Amino acid sequence: MRAVLVAQETSYLLPWSALIRLMIMPAKNAVASSAVTGAKLVTVMAHSWRTTRRTFLSLSAGAGLSILASGGLSTLAAGGERRIFSSGRIGSLRLKNRLIRSATSENAFREGVMTDEGIAIYRALGQGGAGLIITGNMAAMAGGRYTDLQTCIYDDRFIPSIRRIAEAVHGAGNGCKVLAQITHTAPEGQLSDPIAASATPRPSWKRQPRAMTAQEVEEMTGQFAQAIRRAKTAGFDGVEIYAAGYLLGSFLSPYTNTRADRFGGSLENRVRVIADIISKAQKLVGGNFPILAKLNCDDGLEGGTNIDTFPAVAAQVEKAGVAAIDVIGPIGGRNLEPESYFLKYAQKLRVEVPVILTGGNRNVDRLEQILQAGPPDFVAMARPLIPEPDLPARRQTRQGAPDAACISCNRCLDGFRQGKITRCRVNDA
Repeated sequence: MRAVLVAQETSYLLPWSALIRLMIMPAKNAVASSAVTGAKLVTVMAHSWRTTRRTFLSLSAGAGLSILASGGLSTLAAGGERRIFSSGRIGSLRLKNRLIRSATSENAFREGVMTDEGIAIYRALGQGGAGLIITGNMAAMAGGRYTDLQTCIYDDRFIPSIRRIAEAVHGAGNGCKVLAQITHTAPEGQLSDPIAASATPRPSWKRQPRAMTAQEVEEMTGQFAQAIRRAKTAGFDGVEIYAAGYLLGSFLSPYTNTRADRFGGSLENRVRVIADIISKAQKLVGGNFPILAKLNCDDGLEGGTNIDTFPAVAAQVEKAGVAAIDVIGPIGGRNLEPESYFLKYAQKLRVEVPVILTGGNRNVDRLEQILQAGPPDFVAMARPLIPEPDLPARRQTRQGAPDAACISCNRCLDGFRQGKITRCRVNDA
């Protein structure tokens, strides 16, 4: 994390950690924080806790620094530029801003083809100002769908159809990137023989799964790798593996993974499915094609993942080779913030890859404060961009209220359950 200093019309980058130490932490000895651009230098000295802030403000004013105060944190900005609309990097991807459209099922796949209505959704999102779009989840295996309307990526015959999604986003011409989210929805999907890491079900599962054999796990990781290859062939800028539930999530959670083989037991073993998918995929697409992972931060069950154990899960997933970690959890679960539900979980992570915060993000001004403090490094919206796909562009130019129009009523999901294309239905009769 870095704060931006502006001195004599020149921008300087000061490590955020150094700024925090400078402004709010006691120091027995003098503290010097410097930022250099070319041959120019700005140095701020702090001699004690009592004089830190006063000295900083005095020297800042003398150096011509612009200072903004927000949410109890003093931050520095160049020309009023907000961090949420500053560029960022995820793996090899350079994103124009830090506002992501989170994966949202579009329910627009019909008879193996993405409909024109579905393409229109992505065209509007591509024009709407987000730095990155993550598609609704695509089935990596034929038996891994939750409905017949879920987008598919388990066979090469689907490549021409999903290529239209990537072309719609890139065709908007404003630099937006797009990732394909890939999943297998067992044990909650269409399989007549539901599978999971173990035969231990979550209370919310409607059917009793059986434990996959080791050979089935090996085949599954290979099919995920092939799905990632298809995403690259179709023109996507990367993929996100959905491991926040469903089949992959059942391996990560100690509650649902009671295996005694190489895919169970230790945390390293439970995360092995992710490591194997990435290893196999990189042999097909190379090491520069970003593969993200979406993780569940809290099972809400005794013996499952929780706020204390989640950081270790994220760290192990990072070792598997992901380009970023997307944090989500059970909506309506415990220990949630009123907005940005899983913020406290993201803040506990100590990983080198970027952290994305998903769930309950509505107010852009609040998200700016969150990003200034960091982690997370990126924030994602799902439901708010259904009625307002242009929300990012409007908020970047400070048009309209900082709050999204979405009231999180979930009526958009009512249409989904009825087999209708996803849209806002708050005004439906």
